[in-house]
Amino acid sequence: MARLEASIAGAGFETRNLTYRSRCCSIREAAEEVSAQLGDLRIEHPLIGVTHSMGGVVMRALASRFNWGGCVMLGPPNHASGLAASTSRIRLFRWLMGPACIELGQELRWPDPPRPCGIIVGTAGMTFDNPPSWLAGLRAVFDRDEVHDGTVSLQEAVHPAATDLALVDASHTRMMNHPETIALVLKFLETGGFGTAGMEPTMAGAMTQADSLHYG
Repeated sequence: MARLEASIAGAGFETRNLTYRSRCCSIREAAEEVSAQLGDLRIEHPLIGVTHSMGGVVMRALASRFNWGGCVMLGPPNHASGLAASTSRIRLFRWLMGPACIELGQELRWPDPPRPCGIIVGTAGMTFDNPPSWLAGLRAVFDRDEVHDGTVSLQEAVHPAATDLALVDASHTRMMNHPETIALVLKFLETGGFGTAGMEPTMAGAMTQADSLHYG
């Protein structure tokens, strides 16, 4: 996230790049680690979360703890992750990825993400720079015509609380460095949304597929 953080800071926003032990703890334990890191943050304006992958779920677990002013989620597994469910059945991967991976393979019951909420979904599919996508391909996690970034699909990422949705031609592991992702994040931080100028096909395609989903 360093390049994205630098771009955000360069635009004049105060930033805090947080981390947690993603392969050693549960989602709730990860949320406690992030909460502790945010505990000394004193700013006048509400927090805006910019998350990647499971970080979006960790932020949802903290939705009631801080004064959130919105969020941008990159490739978030907002619903049960097919890849996590598949790999958690393999003992080696279950040991390697830890308890959070098992949780992500189940339908989530965390609070809604803060609004306004922008979600960015990658569309690159299986790529060389994303090893988990190789396993997803071998285990046929995604349908042939399904939109996904090699790790998380559009169906798994969308959430009814989202106020903006965009597709970016990037893999799960590289999407935070994609120029379009950076531009979308900065647009959101400045205006509270992604906007539509120059992005009508992207937005229309994403919304058409998202509108066909049903939420329990």
